[in-house]
Amino acid sequence: MKKKLYLFAVFILFIVTLSGCSPATEKNSTILDLESTNRYELLIGLNDVSTGKQVMATQEAIEIIKMKLLSHVSGVTITVSNGYYYVGAFIVDETTLNCVVYGADDEAIAAIVNELNSDLNVSVLVSKSPSEYRLITP
Repeated sequence: MKKKLYLFAVFILFIVTLSGCSPATEKNSTILDLESTNRYELLIGLNDVSTGKQVMATQEAIEIIKMKLLSHVSGVTITVSNGYYYVGAFIVDETTLNCVVYGADDEAIAAIVNELNSDLNVSVLVSKSPSEYRLITP
């Protein structure tokens, strides 16, 4: 009898606990009134593919890449970072531009990548993920 009572109490506690749980994203999305879109991230290594060396100054590359991006999308956030990878036994240190774009489509991103590949001879890693966002201003 005690075992049945104990199991019943655990079951009730479990039900009460679950009833209070709801996904945090639902609450936050409702409160924040977020929109759904795709988020693209382009990691653009500034080393020339043929030489393996950076051939233009980072600030010059930022200006050129910014204008190429803005000719296809309505906005971009660009940050500068360092990428590292192996070529054989050697570690390559490469300045990388991280470009985040919301609300674009695959065609616009493909056009940007093709332009960067052909005009600047650089590699671009592209990622795409679903995202919820809203620009909140005062």
